[in-house]
Amino acid sequence: MNIDDFARMFPEKMDDLNAFLQGDKIKEIMGDEAVNFYKQSFNNEGFTDKTLEKWPEVERRKPGSSWYKKGANADRKILSGPLKQLQDSLTFEYIPNGVKIKSPMIYAGVHQFGEPASVFGKKPFTMKARPFIGKSEVMMQNINSEIETEIKTIISKK
Repeated sequence: MNIDDFARMFPEKMDDLNAFLQGDKIKEIMGDEAVNFYKQSFNNEGFTDKTLEKWPEVERRKPGSSWYKKGANADRKILSGPLKQLQDSLTFEYIPNGVKIKSPMIYAGVHQFGEPASVFGKKPFTMKARPFIGKSEVMMQNINSEIETEIKTIISKK
């Protein structure tokens, strides 16, 4: 494409760019990237902003703990039950200026923020916070990279 071709196609390309930037496709990129990134927190057993911050260890994996190897599989990853319900429950919905990440699991906030909990009728306790959703520089770089790729695709189309 030469400069004359570009000048002739510029108004149409601007319309395509505006449609992308104001439409649902950019939100879909943001939502998909965010959900995939947050699901990675479960595999990493921690949250990544600039670097990975590992979650506090669970009692079932601490030798010397009264919970050591009781109940849940001691070798399984933190917050990753056999069905991975919390991890797999993460979805997104469109909001006016972006997307909102959400989970329908009533215990998501207990793990995210560290709130009071009880396990199978045992003595109540406060769960240690194990954030899996939040602001992340690494995630924003991933999202920006995907958006940039889409913008380049729109501009390069003939």
